[in-house]
Amino acid sequence: MSTTAAQSPVRHFERATVAHATGMAAALRIVCGCCEASGYAILSAALRQGPAEVVTDHFRAGGWSVGATPADDRCPACRRNTSTRNRMKGQIMAAAKPRKAAATAKALAVRTTAAAGATSEPASQPVPQADPPPAMDREDRRIITEKLDDVYGDRGYRGSWTDTTLARDLNVPRAWVSEVREAFFGPEGSNPLLDEYTAEKEGFDRLHSGFMAARKAHCEEHDRLLKMAMDLSRKADDIARIGKRIERELG
Repeated sequence: MSTTAAQSPVRHFERATVAHATGMAAALRIVCGCCEASGYAILSAALRQGPAEVVTDHFRAGGWSVGATPADDRCPACRRNTSTRNRMKGQIMAAAKPRKAAATAKALAVRTTAAAGATSEPASQPVPQADPPPAMDREDRRIITEKLDDVYGDRGYRGSWTDTTLARDLNVPRAWVSEVREAFFGPEGSNPLLDEYTAEKEGFDRLHSGFMAARKAHCEEHDRLLKMAMDLSRKADDIARIGKRIERELG
C-alpha cells in the first residue's frame, strides 16, 4: 500500500527592485507579519532556475521563519523575541510551584510557632531588583528602519552616521539600532568621513601634546632664568653697598 507524503503549500513572494552592488536588481520580498520589517532575496540564476523551495530555504538561511501564509512570516528579530519570551515564560512557570510550596511551608511554620508562643523574627525586606532594559516595540522598529533606509548605503553608513549617532538622533538605545541594522541591512562597516576625521584628530592631538610639553618646558626654564636674574640683581646691590662703605671708611 503506497502512501503520499504531505506536501507543504508552495509560497509565492512579492517581486521588488532593490539597490545591489553598483545598480538595481530584481528581488523577492518577504515581510514580517509581526513588525512589517522586510527582507529581500536577489533573483540570482540559482533562484530563478531552482524549485520554489529554494527561495524559502534562502530566507530561512537568513534567519527568517517562513510560515504557511504571509501573516505567519517572522523576521529574525521577532523570532528571537518570541523565543526569549517563551523561554522566560517556561522558566517562570517552572519556578512558580517550588516558590508556592515554599511559601505555604513558611506560612505553616509561622502559624505553628505563633501557636506555641514563640516569637518569630520579622520577615526580611525583599531586595530591590533593577528595572529590565526597555524593549523595542513595533513602532520603534519601524522608525529605526526608516532612518536606516535614509543613511545606510550599499556597504555601510553614509556621511558621518554610525550606530551611535543614529541612536542619539532618534533618542533610542544603541543596541536597538545595532539589532535592526544587523538583521535587515548589513554590518556597520567603515565610515570614510569618520575615518578621515579620526585620522586628522589623532594627528592634531599628537601635535598639540608635543606643543604643550614644549611650552611647559619653556615656562619652567623661563621661571628658572627669572629667579637667577633676581638673585644676581640682589647680589649686585649687596656688592655695591660694600663698595660704597669701603670708600667712606678708607677714603
